[in-house]
Order: sequence, then C-alpha cells, then structure tokens
Amino acid sequence: MESKKNNNFSAGKVLKSTFANIGRVIAALVMVGIITGCIVASVLTVYILRYINSDEQIRLEDATFNYTTIFYATDPATGEPKELQKLYGIENRTEVDYDQIPKHMEEALIAIEDKRFWEHQGVDWKRTFGAFVNMFVPIYKNNAGGSTITQQLIKNITGDDELRIERKVQEIFRALNLEKNYSKEQILAAYLNTVYFGNSCYGVQAAANVYFGKDVSELSVAESAAIIGITQYPGAYDPFVNPDKNRERQEDVLWAMWDQGKLTDEEYEQALNEPLEFKGAAHFQEVQQINSYFVDMVIEDVIADLVEEKGYTYQFAQRQLYSGGYRIYTTVDVEMQNYLEEFYSSAENFPPVTNEEYPQSACVITDLNGKILAVAGEIGEKTNNRSFNRATMALRQTGSAIKPLAAYLQAFENDIVTWSTKIEDSPITITENGQEISWPVNYYNSYLGDVTVDEAIQRSVNTIPVKLVKMVGERTVYDFLKQKVGCYNLVDKQVVNGQIMTDVTLSGMALGGLTHGITPLEMAGAYQIFGNGGLYTPPYSYTKVLNAKGDIILEKDTTPRRVITQETATILNKLMQRVTTGPYGTGRAAKFSSMPVAGKTGTSSEDYDQWFMGVTPYYVTAVWMGYDTPATIRYVGLTYPPPVAYKSIMGPIHEGLEVKDFPVWGQVEKAMYCTESGGLALDTCPTTAEGWYKSSNLPAECSEHSDVISSKDLTDDEDEDGSGHVRRVKDGDKTVIIFDD
Repeated sequence: MESKKNNNFSAGKVLKSTFANIGRVIAALVMVGIITGCIVASVLTVYILRYINSDEQIRLEDATFNYTTIFYATDPATGEPKELQKLYGIENRTEVDYDQIPKHMEEALIAIEDKRFWEHQGVDWKRTFGAFVNMFVPIYKNNAGGSTITQQLIKNITGDDELRIERKVQEIFRALNLEKNYSKEQILAAYLNTVYFGNSCYGVQAAANVYFGKDVSELSVAESAAIIGITQYPGAYDPFVNPDKNRERQEDVLWAMWDQGKLTDEEYEQALNEPLEFKGAAHFQEVQQINSYFVDMVIEDVIADLVEEKGYTYQFAQRQLYSGGYRIYTTVDVEMQNYLEEFYSSAENFPPVTNEEYPQSACVITDLNGKILAVAGEIGEKTNNRSFNRATMALRQTGSAIKPLAAYLQAFENDIVTWSTKIEDSPITITENGQEISWPVNYYNSYLGDVTVDEAIQRSVNTIPVKLVKMVGERTVYDFLKQKVGCYNLVDKQVVNGQIMTDVTLSGMALGGLTHGITPLEMAGAYQIFGNGGLYTPPYSYTKVLNAKGDIILEKDTTPRRVITQETATILNKLMQRVTTGPYGTGRAAKFSSMPVAGKTGTSSEDYDQWFMGVTPYYVTAVWMGYDTPATIRYVGLTYPPPVAYKSIMGPIHEGLEVKDFPVWGQVEKAMYCTESGGLALDTCPTTAEGWYKSSNLPAECSEHSDVISSKDLTDDEDEDGSGHVRRVKDGDKTVIIFDD
C-alpha cells in the first residue's frame, strides 16, 4: 500500500511540475507576444505618423485661390496688368465673406452635417467610431459617415477622397491641425465657399445665384435648407432635375434644425410651407458667364501648350487650367475686342448679300509682330463657351489670298520677276482625267495677254501665279508656307476616302485650292511679314502663365525670326498697296482715310470662301466670309463684301492714329518704267509708271524705245504733220515715232 501511495504522490508531483512548466512557457510566450506587439505597434505608429505626415498643415489661404484662374489684360493707361475676368465654367465660384452668409444657412449646414461642430476639435470621435464599426457590422442603414465639416473641407481642398484607412487617418490629423490654426467661423466660411452644389456651382454664392437668382445674403430659411440639402448627393438632389427629391431633403434639413432647437415651431412651419421658386435651367444658362472668343482662344492655347510643353494629358491640363489658380497674362486689346464683338453682333453691320441666310464670318486682328489683339468667330450673339471659333478653327480655302505669300513671294525672293516684268496672261496645258485641258481660267473669264506683275496682282490674275509657282516649284512654296510662316494645316500627303490628297500642287500653292484649308488666324500670322520687313513670330494670345504660387509655368518666346529678305517684304508691301489704290485693284473698297493699306482679296471656287487680308502700319487683319456648309455668296453688284467689312471694322479702330507710311526696308529704290516694255523708262518712252525694285535686281532699260531720237535733233522738213510734236523717221524698214520733250 505504501509503495503504491508513494508512486501516486510522485506521479502527481511530476504532473504538477509539468503543468507549471507549461504555464510558465505560455506566460512567457504571452509576454513575448505582448512585448513584440507593443514594439510592432510602436514601429507601425511611428511609420504611419511619418507616412501620413501628421504635422502637415492645410492653409485656407491657399484654398481661396486654388480654384479660380484669372485672366489679365494690359491697362492702356498705365501699361500694367489689370484683371480681365475670372474663369468660370467647370467650376462656377464666387467667394463671399463669413458675415455675408445668413445665420440660418450656417445652422442648416451644422444641423444636417455636423451637429457637434461647435464642441469637437475637428474630429467627432463618436461618429468616427460608429462609422468604423458600421464598416464591419452594418448597424445603420443610411449611415452618413463620420466626417465632420472640417474633414469635408479638407477633402474639398486636397481633392483626396480615396477609400483608404491611411488616408482617413491622415485626414483626422489634418483636421486636428486645421482647428488649431483657424477659428470655427473661418472653417465654416471656407467650407461654404468650396463645397459643390451641382450645376457647376461651387460655393453658396454661386448656388444662390443659379437656383434663386439672389445674393446669398438674401436667402430665406427655406431656400437655405434647399441649397444645403444638395451637398450630400448633388446629382440626386438637383432641384432642376429632381425637384421632389430636393424637397424631401429640404424637409430633412428643416426638421434637423427644429429638432436641435435652431427653429421655433412657428419658424419651422413657415419654412415648410414657403413655396420655392427655382429659376430653372434657362436661368442657369443666363447666369453662366459667356467668354469672349478671345478668352476661349486663350483657354485652348494654354491647354495645348500644357499638353505639348509639360506632357500633361488633355483632361489633366484642362482641369489644371480651370482649378489650378492660374494667372494668365493675355495680349487682348480690351477696347478693340469689345468693338469687334459689337460689330459682329448683327449681320446688319455687314455689306448686303442676296442670299436668304446671311453668311458667317470671322476676323482676327494682330499687331505687326504676331500679338493677337482681337478675334471674332461668328456673326450674332455668342451663347456658349468654347464653341466652334471660326477665327481659329475653321479650315477654309484661301483662294487668291495665298498668292502674295506663295507665288509672288518666291518669285521676288529668287529674283525671277520685278515690279514691271511682263508675263503673258494665258492658260497652260495640263492633263486631267487623261485629257489635255487649258487651265486655269480667270474670274473675268478672259485673258489679257502680256501684263506687268503690278497689274497681275491688282487684277488677281490666276494664270500668272500658276506660271510662277511652276518656275520655283510647288515643293519650295509648300515648305516655306508650312515651315516658315505657320500654315500648319497644309497637307503633304494624306489618304482621304481612299484617295491620296496633297497640297503640293499648282492649284494649292498658286490659287489656294487646298485639301483642308487655312484658318483666319494662320493667315493673319503669315501676313505679318508684309508689315514688319520680313519677320515672323507665331501668333500668340498670351505672354505667360503663372501657377497659384506665382511660378512661371508657361512663357511665350516672342522673338521674331527672319523668313524673307527686307527687299522682298518692301516690294510686296508696295504691290499690295496697289490692290487698294490702283486702277484695277480688287480691294479698293477697303481703303479708309489716307492711311496706307496693303491688302489682298481672295475667293475660292463658286464664291464659297471670300477673304480680305489687310495690313496697315499698325495692324494685320484677316476677314473671312462664307457658309459652314459651303454655298455661293451672292453679293450686290460690285460690292464684294470682305473689303467693305474690313473698312467698316478697321476705319474706326484707326481713328485718332497718326497717318504714316510703311518704312522702306532694305536696299530698294523707286524708279520709272515703260508701261509698254516693262523696262526702266527712257525719256522717249510714250507712257511710264512708277515701280519699286531691289537695288540688286533692276530691270534693263526699255528696249522698245531705245532707238527713238529726240525731236530737237530733227529739221522742220522732217516734221510730217507740221505739229512740232509727233514725227516719224525711217530707220531702214522701221518707222520710229518721236515725241517732243
């Protein structure tokens, strides 16, 4: 018995010792786990705090400017930039001070969004914990989340609203920091100025104006509740689209205000029963700011440059422009732009046509070095932003307006012709569809024989530019237009509907019959070379763009580059002045006062496109007229519309400006030539005229009248008619006519 008892005692002792050891091991493991957990938690906490940048400060001052891009124009009185307009479009926001916001709007917001706003320090821990639990155990069916007004403001400022735990932790720290540095009133004002209310309305002022046509300070309790109710789901509670849903939400807001003691029973009933008069979608269109064609152009130019120079996507560049707080310094002449818009407001300001519907038109005005001053893209009221702008987007056939830039420019630059060179106005033979035909025809449906270059430009003869382009080569002309003077839309080779299309043709380079065409802006840019002595600067609508911090992110290089000689520029300028003053000039209707105008008309086939390009010592102007769907413009008598429109536009713009001549650039000289031969005139040439020539490329003396002798060298017996004025002398088989000195 004793042995058995001792054995039992020993077994129990061992068992007890074993459990004790196991317990100690478990305890040790638990302690190690706790210690390890604390270490890991500490490391993770430090990591998270560093990762989320818990000390980051959000500045409300930055939020004020983050979303508003401002355009500037130069004040002519001071030469300093002045605000032109703030950009509204994707985000319509007008900032208001805290004291302009009605107390009942503030109370409506707090009642429905954050009823403990005045008590918490940026984070409502009760709501935050409830929202966290609800993520795993859905207790609340319509849980609104744990974000306070402060946290929602941070989302609006940063744009960071991803569903990530670390983002939420970062937001909490940001909110706590924000409330340490700003008062509750500042936070409320910032929130109400940034929150989205649908229909491009950012902030309560824009919402009040769009939905009720009022200033925010004029809103009633009922109206304020209706606007505040939109914030949760702007699309669902849009009063224009879902008025019933907006009404339900408004009632929820009013009930919350009453429940929290912000409204008395009487005020609550009154607000519930107040009829709301929303202005409707038509009013929304009215209050949207309609940009000028100039501002629209600047928007597109800046977006394009952000894409090209910064590598942005189009969508990102557009968002940055509308919400990046940019400062854009434009080139617009405000007074000129306003005048041009007023002129283009009605077709009654244009010359008459016999068409049932008046054609469309576009106009671009620049200085002599590519600075765009004013644009108009349509006749009639502009009703949309960033709509089709014919001045910058319409690719149209140039007709004869291309001739000075193409045929004549290359002919003078290469010393192929002079002012008085005689060229035969006659067709050439080309092969078309396997048949030889005579081409081209002139608008006057005849041919004049030998004419000078001066007369050819005045009359806008077609045959002579074709011959000149054939001499210099279509490729030479094409490369110059595309590479030197910014005609970027010309086509080298393109397949259209299975056919190979190209502008490297006689028709394209001599007569402006192009695959797609050239915009009025491109034409105005190219014509600057005739007003400044042969220099080209790509047309520009702004000089620089600054970001919200004041850093320059885009800046235009406005350094001109020489593309033709000064001599060629001078002679072509003088020739184009003959288009507006010469006896055969097609652009004589463009002349106003005694201000020199170098110009050129242009008409495409069937009168589908009509142009006048005008250059004065101050401005370059392109006027285009035509139908969006090409159709013939039928004008009254000889009143070709574009030069008349040009005069009506540019005459008033030049009022008060000093009348001055263009400079004479380069080594050129004025000389008399014989109108019969085109050579330099002799005393004995019957008729002479004045021309301009390169000093290095003067024509030879007249050969047709070089054998004429002076009447003073004849005896009276040789005076056939006895008049003493006209004599005929036999020189072999040739009869020489002599005119008295």
